[in-house]
Amino acid sequence: MTTAEMPSTKCYCNELAIQKGLDPAGNAGSFDDAIIVETPLPWKPNMYKEAGPLPQQIIDLLALWLQRYYDGQGYPHRPLMIAPDPDYSQTGFRRVMYYTRKDGPFSQFDKVEYRVPDSEYGALIWSLYEDRDALPNFEQFRTPEADSVRDILVCTHGTVDAACAKFGYPLYRHMRDTYASDSLRVWRVSHFGGHIFAPTLMDMPTSHYWAYVDKPQARQIVERTGAVEDLYKHYRGWAGFKDSFVQAAEREVWQREGWEWFSYPRSSTILSTDADEADEADEATWAEIRMEFKHPHQDTVQVYDARVEITDRIETISTTGYDRTYAYPQYSVTRLEPAPRP
Repeated sequence: MTTAEMPSTKCYCNELAIQKGLDPAGNAGSFDDAIIVETPLPWKPNMYKEAGPLPQQIIDLLALWLQRYYDGQGYPHRPLMIAPDPDYSQTGFRRVMYYTRKDGPFSQFDKVEYRVPDSEYGALIWSLYEDRDALPNFEQFRTPEADSVRDILVCTHGTVDAACAKFGYPLYRHMRDTYASDSLRVWRVSHFGGHIFAPTLMDMPTSHYWAYVDKPQARQIVERTGAVEDLYKHYRGWAGFKDSFVQAAEREVWQREGWEWFSYPRSSTILSTDADEADEADEATWAEIRMEFKHPHQDTVQVYDARVEITDRIETISTTGYDRTYAYPQYSVTRLEPAPRP
């Protein structure tokens, strides 16, 4: 189907993706740290460039990150906004959640949470990244009892893509009403990529990304029960792995190991690939991968070796209402086997 034939104005991008059988594996955003900030709605497109809903310190920090990206330093951060909630929020204060990647094999990100006055939260976020010596000034606003709380982040950011509002908000409302508790909070979150997979959510602090989530999948994701194969085509991947080939391999290992896999500290190595060293990573068409992991109560490191190949590309609109298309690679694990530890 050519671009001109794409029914972009008649179909939401996620509906068309489902019709075409778009597999979400390998499409989890990766990061070294995430900063999540309570920010009142509406979330307008220019809010990242002009101070207003966000203070000048955050605007400056985002600009600094962008400049470093242009300078070739990468963009290892995930800035997100969550909508205040009457049950979670406090007037005059902003909640700030700061997640960081552990060194070595790990299963979830470390979390530090604050509830800081409106006038101070920009300075706090600047300090977390650029002025660590000032952090003791904010210790009085720490909420350590919240560091272990699980947070489900459902994208409802309709100004980025209408699909996230139409499909994401009902999912958010269902999960908020059904599953929220003292140990699990459900939030409306700003765009984190992948609206074509709406309704889509992030599960923190384990940092799993999910796609095409409806009520049955929501229950399984929250409870981590039931047959994992039922969620095979709903799992985008784990933010702890940066490479799409590795994310696809990790899904297959999860299918073998079951729900306990999400608690296993793990790491990965790309052993070989057909990408030329001078090419971008997404030029590869296959990769040989080694994945190492440990059961939490065992000392023995276990290993899987996998070969992952791009076996298809599905071309579809990437954003509701636009004709522009993108050929999404489809990853297949053609070999997966236990291997002796090297």
